[in-house]
Amino acid sequence: MRSQWKGQLGFGLVSIPVKLYGSVSKKSETALVQLHGECNSRIKMPKYCPECQRFLEAEEISKAYEVGKDQYVPLTEDELAMLPLPSIQSISIEHFISMNDLPDERWYKDAYFLAPEKAGEKAFALFLRVMQEQGVAGIAKIAIRGREHLCAVTAFDGVLLLETLYWADEIRDYDELKVNVQVSEKELDMAKSLIKAMTGPPQFESYTDDYKKALLDLVNAKIEGKAIEVKPVKATEADLAGALLASLKAVKPEPEAISAN
Repeated sequence: MRSQWKGQLGFGLVSIPVKLYGSVSKKSETALVQLHGECNSRIKMPKYCPECQRFLEAEEISKAYEVGKDQYVPLTEDELAMLPLPSIQSISIEHFISMNDLPDERWYKDAYFLAPEKAGEKAFALFLRVMQEQGVAGIAKIAIRGREHLCAVTAFDGVLLLETLYWADEIRDYDELKVNVQVSEKELDMAKSLIKAMTGPPQFESYTDDYKKALLDLVNAKIEGKAIEVKPVKATEADLAGALLASLKAVKPEPEAISAN
């Protein structure tokens, strides 16, 4: 595995040299491209300078911060690398919280593994074990990919898992989206029975990217000049109780005697 970041993990006065690794291996996307409908030529999006009226090469492009309309402060890569931010070169645990107090799923962005360099293995092992035994997570900040992130550091099967978080002011309130409707006891019982019948051990490896397969099948059919059959999507059941009963019959050969009436 190739590391994506190298620096120090610190808590109190303890400093541990660590490396950051991606926690997943992302597969290539089945991305669609854009064509000019008239001639089927692929659309390109080169960088263009309206002042000089010409296209630019990558090495001609610099970064800047916009301070007003058409007003910019140019910044070099060296200047950005020298920003006085401890999080550029270190992950400093600012405080620990109980694992039960970690934020909900809305807060999480990307996940990474943290592993020690040779010189920091003992301190890392100590830190990892104490975090496991205490049942705590560390809250810190890290600067990666051009911006600073809040992050949570947790013990995870012999390594540390670092998950970047959204900032508190980025989390949207959702009270206006909550529903307040009544359901009958009969509907509730059938829904419980349906969920119970569909509950089992996790089998994540059995799930595949059906969209990708369907898209490639469509592409191959067009290449081979085959007729393309468009299958209509079934309408959703309007009757909730009837839909629950039909679902129960579909997942259980001999469902419990439950009536939709």
